[in-house]
Amino acid sequence: MVLTAIDDVEKSREICAECRTRRIPVNVADIPPSCDFYFGSQIRNGPLQIMISTNGRSPKLANIVRRRIEKSLPEYVGEAIEKVGELRTKLRERAPGVGGEVGKRRMRWMIDVCTSWEMEDLALLDDEMMRKLLDDGWEKNRVPKLEDLGVRHKREGVSPPQQGPAALLTSFVGFVAGAACAAAVLLARRR
Repeated sequence: MVLTAIDDVEKSREICAECRTRRIPVNVADIPPSCDFYFGSQIRNGPLQIMISTNGRSPKLANIVRRRIEKSLPEYVGEAIEKVGELRTKLRERAPGVGGEVGKRRMRWMIDVCTSWEMEDLALLDDEMMRKLLDDGWEKNRVPKLEDLGVRHKREGVSPPQQGPAALLTSFVGFVAGAACAAAVLLARRR
C-alpha cells in the first residue's frame, strides 16, 4: 500500500503508474481518480469501529457525518459490545461446536438477547448476571428480562435509544461506508 502526498503532480502520477504496474494499491493525495483506496473519518469506542468515507469527494463532509453519528451513539456502546462478546464466549464454553444445530441455536439466542435487552442494560452485564442469564435463559431456551435476574436499576440520566429517521440514517451511513470499503478492496485486488 502506497500513499503519495507530495506537491509534484507529475512525480505523483509516476508513482501511481509504478504502483499499478506492480499491483500495489495507491492513494495519490488530492487526485481522487488516481486513488485505489481512501482514508476515512473514524469512530472508535472500544471494539466498535465505524469508518466513513466519501471516496475522496469530500473528506470534510465525511468528518461532519462522523461527528453526527458519534453524537448519536450512546456513551456505553463500546462497553455493551465488550459485555456481549464476553457473554458469547461463555455461551460457546457451555455449548461448544461450530455450525450445526447448536451453532444455529447459539446464534438465534444471542440475536434474541441483543434485540430484547436495551444496550444500556447489556453494558451492565457482569459475571454473575451472565451466569444467571445463561442458567435461566440459554439452559431454559428463553431470554429472561433484566428484572428476572434480580437487577432493577438502569443507568441514570441516559436517554432511550434513538428511533426514527436519525436511527435509520446511522444504519444507512454505516452500510454505505462498509460497502465503499469493500468496493475499494475489491478494486485494488483486481488491478
